[in-house]
Amino acid sequence: MSNTKLIVVGGFLAAGKTTSILTIAKHLLEKKYKIGIVTNDQGSQLVDTAFLASNGLPVLEVEGGCFCCNFDEFSNKLNQLSAEQKPDIILAEPVGSCTDLIATIFRPMQKEITHNFELRPLSVVVDPKRLRRLMIESESPFPSEINYLFQKQLEEADIIVLNKIDTLMDEEIAVMEEFLKERFKGAEVVKVSARENINIENWVEKILSVTTVGKKTLDIDYKTYAKAEAYLGWLNFRTSLKAQNPVDWNGFLKEIIEKTKQVLIDKKSEIAHLKAYCISQDDWAKVSLISVYDDVDFSRNMEKPSDEVQLIINARVNMDPENLRSVIMDNLNEYAATMNLEMHDSSLECFSPKEPRPKYRIA
Repeated sequence: MSNTKLIVVGGFLAAGKTTSILTIAKHLLEKKYKIGIVTNDQGSQLVDTAFLASNGLPVLEVEGGCFCCNFDEFSNKLNQLSAEQKPDIILAEPVGSCTDLIATIFRPMQKEITHNFELRPLSVVVDPKRLRRLMIESESPFPSEINYLFQKQLEEADIIVLNKIDTLMDEEIAVMEEFLKERFKGAEVVKVSARENINIENWVEKILSVTTVGKKTLDIDYKTYAKAEAYLGWLNFRTSLKAQNPVDWNGFLKEIIEKTKQVLIDKKSEIAHLKAYCISQDDWAKVSLISVYDDVDFSRNMEKPSDEVQLIINARVNMDPENLRSVIMDNLNEYAATMNLEMHDSSLECFSPKEPRPKYRIA
């Protein structure tokens, strides 16, 4: 029996990894492959896991730290998916602030610490706006350590995936492609739009056909890496909301995100990623924001009002965790009160990631 192929899709926060994984999964399902997915977060209550599961895909999650620091749990989830679902391919999405995946995931697996999986090339998905900031480093609103982390992700990629090309002019795509090929020599560069399903087949073809896997081990300063992660406050929140009458939850989500954006602008804090997900019995909406300079973006609108939903909010912001907690929760509580919404069965965590300490690192 052939081994299950493992496809790791990395990239910085808000690059579009989850949408990419969903689009790849749908493409592979059409080709009659059986698919499994493993997601990852420094905490729990992840929007992406709920989003992928709502699309009918088998999803397991590694919580409380990155794949490399929780390597044994990552291995267990791979084995569990393999045993229960018997997939041909497992797609794995590491934490968006994680790097050094070749030395801490690929090399250990190649040394047969984990058996029965065939590693495919490491793809790193890139958001054009963040790439543009790297190209003109002085314009980045993030501290230099964040740029360091983003660049390290690109340095170790087997395949660099320039995403969201539907938002770019042909001239912009050409300039970005040239920069990536010149700056990160040896990596394949693929241009796609995961949302619009543009060039996904080309990307999948490269993943399944490229034979060189994990050829670059990073020269990385873990103190700078840890400092970069610590700049961001992480918030994960889940609750049930009940209204006296059916509510337009699309308008609710947009208002919450817009209000939060304005407060962060006033406090001169930048967003790495802010996303929210509303789920009713047979309907859902997902919204995200990747910068205080951008507009709120709906991946999907709810089709009709309802009187009760599950709400999940994930925020990754350049702010102290306690201040982030106040910003998000004060806005949510205030707006919920004006709409006479009952909030119950809530779960909240807010923190800065711990210093990365991989279980294995094979250079």
